[in-house]
Amino acid sequence: MHMVVFDFALIYIGLSLSGCISSFSPRMPNDFNFIAIYGSMKQNTVNTFNNTYTRTYDWDNDTIVPFALSDEQKELIYRKIKRFKIEEFPNTFEPKSNIEVSPSPTFYLKFKIKGFDKEIIWETNVYSKESNAKHLRSIFSEIENFVNQNKIIQELPEDVRGKF
Repeated sequence: MHMVVFDFALIYIGLSLSGCISSFSPRMPNDFNFIAIYGSMKQNTVNTFNNTYTRTYDWDNDTIVPFALSDEQKELIYRKIKRFKIEEFPNTFEPKSNIEVSPSPTFYLKFKIKGFDKEIIWETNVYSKESNAKHLRSIFSEIENFVNQNKIIQELPEDVRGKF
């Protein structure tokens, strides 16, 4: 009898943890925020926790400007995270690929949804065609599109660290 109750409790806990985000409402919760860092030298940072964008454009210089996504833009990112089940990705994401890329992009995503925190680091020198890699890249592409539409960000200096 005790073993059956114990087994049931373990199954319940496992199911509860595995459905953390998948069971969230279709609408974006109020606490949804993220930090996205991307680029070949991690030169771009979007932080919706404090509504800033940071560009590292020289070895020792960062430019931080106010930047806020609209509710619709954040909602789009939230829906992609939920649809692609990004919460199930490993913290260190290493998809397989035979295609090497140089300079290699780096992706970092940290997000909070209904008190659930998730962090993903993808430092890669490959271009993976795995579906999860495509999904994660599509989120970063969407974020980058939103960033590139901002007039203030368009006027920031370019990253000169890779130029000689």
